[in-house]
Amino acid sequence: MEATLPGIGVVVAAPDGEWEPAVHSLLRQSLPPAAITVVTPVAPPPDPGPRFARCAPDTAAETCVESARAMRTPHVAFLQGRDEALPDWLRHLGLAARDDVGLVQCGTLRLRPDALVEGIALTPGLDGAAYAVRHDLLGTSGRTASWVTVPRLLVRRRTDDSAATVSAARAAGARLVRDTHLTPRVDTPPVDTPGPGRTPHLVSVVIPVRDGARTLPAQLRALASQTLTAPWEVLVIDNGSTDATREVAEKARPDLPGLRIIDAPERPGESYARNRGIAAARGDFIAFCDADDVADPGWLAALVDAAPDADLIGGSLDSSVLSPGYADEQPVPMTEQTDFLPFARGANCAAWKDVLTAIGGWDENYRGGGEDMDLSWRAHLCGYRVGYAHDARMHYRLRAELSALARQKWNYGRSGARLYAAYHHAGFERRDNRTVLMNWSWLLLHSPDLARSPSLRRRWIRYGARLSGFLAGSAEQGVRYL
Repeated sequence: MEATLPGIGVVVAAPDGEWEPAVHSLLRQSLPPAAITVVTPVAPPPDPGPRFARCAPDTAAETCVESARAMRTPHVAFLQGRDEALPDWLRHLGLAARDDVGLVQCGTLRLRPDALVEGIALTPGLDGAAYAVRHDLLGTSGRTASWVTVPRLLVRRRTDDSAATVSAARAAGARLVRDTHLTPRVDTPPVDTPGPGRTPHLVSVVIPVRDGARTLPAQLRALASQTLTAPWEVLVIDNGSTDATREVAEKARPDLPGLRIIDAPERPGESYARNRGIAAARGDFIAFCDADDVADPGWLAALVDAAPDADLIGGSLDSSVLSPGYADEQPVPMTEQTDFLPFARGANCAAWKDVLTAIGGWDENYRGGGEDMDLSWRAHLCGYRVGYAHDARMHYRLRAELSALARQKWNYGRSGARLYAAYHHAGFERRDNRTVLMNWSWLLLHSPDLARSPSLRRRWIRYGARLSGFLAGSAEQGVRYL
């Protein structure tokens, strides 16, 4: 199939002189570029490899257009100099560019200077890179062509790129398809790629914790009883605790010789703590759990058994032991999830460290929920496989206090709106008007439940807090997610 894909040349816009990241990523493509031209004011190296087009910083846009027109390939794609295209970027552009498509665009991962994710860009539009144009449309006018958006995150982009680079790329994009009428459509949903087929050399277990002295001992005792015989370590990431969390962790050292305590008080939040754990981990495979849950003895071994066939893995959550009174709140397994793409819950998941690094780690913009869905969906859309290990069981603790429960569900609702704002161009659909009306009608009709019984009151608060969170999140994100 790959032999029939159209040839794609690539123009790299580097008016600030930095072009190596983009070119190096192009040399690792599964579908090699038909040609590469670097547009930059700096002199080429002695043995440049790609073609160089010299320009002044303020004429980079014009030189990009000229370089694109000079290529004799069916399509021309564009990158910024510090972009890193994932290995299948050109292959997916080529697959979507068949059938005489005029323009193909994919999504980008926006990375902070520390290489952690700042967000994603899936919105259709010429942002200056991560797209390919059919050659006969370059600089023409009055033509009609189809515009295909591939719902994948295939380019890693630094958000601190110089203004010159960004403006040159955008100006070039505007000139390349001047006055061409583009009819947009979305390509087929992504398909998981095969697993990496490797086994871990060292496993790191990361536990984010803040004021967890009451529940952490049970989790550490459970980890000390794991059946895994391969090498592994435990990292307790103290996210600014003011109780005896550190003393509790220190007492577990005799039973967990590989235990390390990492201080991470600078910013509150589980995502921040988990990212600090990733950075400190010595293992090539990282498992995540929470301080208020209890791992089943075979938990870690089951995750490791699943590691050769997946890039990111979710385990099962069982609330029957730690929260037996709330059977109706048992989290559904990944195999029964119905929202968009399956996701691994943050309380019980694992991933290869290089995969976590490639997708930018946990998004610290999510607070109180939604960060696990975002991580899994980014992995899916980057072409990684998200698997499920049913036997990797974690005994899960539900919120008993109504105030804590309401706060959790409120945050889930707010995060739902943030997820919709980020992923609706990839196919994440909001509830239809009929469902929204039924949800709010149910809440109104069941308001007497607040005075009837503790179980009915709890159910009403769960639903009411989440729906209210939808409203708050919609206002924050500027979307309609009710």
